[in-house]
Amino acid sequence: MAREQLGICTEANLHGSYLLLNALEGQENALRHKLARIPQLFDRLANHFSEAMLSSVVAVGSNFWDLLYPDARPAGLHAFPELCADGIGLSTIPVDLLIQIRSDRLDVNVIAAQQVLQLLQGHIDVLDLIQCFRYLDGRHLTGFIDAPYNPKARAKRQVALVSAAEQPLFAAGSYIYLQQLQFEPAPWQRLSVAEQEDIMGCDKVSARPLPLILPDSHTAIMRPEHAPLPSVLQQNMPYYQLKQQGLLQLGYAATAEALHQQLLRRLGLHTPGAGYDLLLNYHRIELSAAFFAPSISFLELSANGTA
Repeated sequence: MAREQLGICTEANLHGSYLLLNALEGQENALRHKLARIPQLFDRLANHFSEAMLSSVVAVGSNFWDLLYPDARPAGLHAFPELCADGIGLSTIPVDLLIQIRSDRLDVNVIAAQQVLQLLQGHIDVLDLIQCFRYLDGRHLTGFIDAPYNPKARAKRQVALVSAAEQPLFAAGSYIYLQQLQFEPAPWQRLSVAEQEDIMGCDKVSARPLPLILPDSHTAIMRPEHAPLPSVLQQNMPYYQLKQQGLLQLGYAATAEALHQQLLRRLGLHTPGAGYDLLLNYHRIELSAAFFAPSISFLELSANGTA
C-alpha cells in the first residue's frame, strides 16, 4: 500500500514554512534521489523534536514533472490555468518544487529548512521562502475562521488523496493549487461586521452559515450546498510582513478537476452570469502555481528506477 506524505492531511500547526524552488538545468537525476530522502530527513527530526508535531510535503510543479519523472504523469496534471475574470489576475508562475514544512515550533521549521536546502544545494535555486503562522483560533487576517467547511478526520484522506482504484501508480498522492493572496486591510476594516459577514456568508465569531447566504459569498462558493463533502482540502495559513500580509492558500485534492472547478467557481466562470467570490475584492493574487505531491512510495521507487 502506498504511503502518503503526512503533511497533506495533517492537523493545524502553529508555524508553516514554504520553500519555492527551481531546479538547475540537468539536475533531474540527482533531484530524484535527494527528494526521496526528504521524508526520511523529516522522520528523524520529528522523532528528535517529538513535541513539535513536524510534518512535510514534497510537491513537484506541473511544468517540471515530465523532466523529473518522464515515464509517467498523473492524469489531469496541468499548469495552473491562465484565466481572468472581472480584472482578477492570477499571476501564474511556474515553480519546479514546493517543500511544505509545518510544526508547532518555528525553530524546528528553521532547522528543517536549513537541512533541506543543504541536501539540495547545487541542484536548485531558491525562489522564495514564505513564513506563515496560526492566527488566533485558526482565523485568517479578516478575523474569520479559515475554511470551517473543511472535511474532518478520515474524510480528509477521501477528499485529498488519489484513489488506488483510479490511479494505482499515483495512489496516496495529491494534486495541489497554491495561491498567495495579499490582503488589503484598510477597505476591509471600513466595513461593518454585518457587511463582512455577508461577504463571507457566515457568522464572524462562530463561522456558522448565515440563514440567507449570498450566492457569491465566500462560503457559498467554497462549499456548494449540493455537495455532500467539499471536493478540496484547504491547508491555508496567514503570513504577515511589514509591507504586505495575507493568506497562503493550499488546496489539496484527489483529482485535478476538483481544484479546477473550485477555481472556476471563485472566478465566477463555472456558470453563465455567476458572480466571483466577493472576498477577492479585498485580496490581490500575487502567485498561483500547480503541483502534484506523490506518495513516499513513488518517491522512493522513482529514485531506484522501479516506479
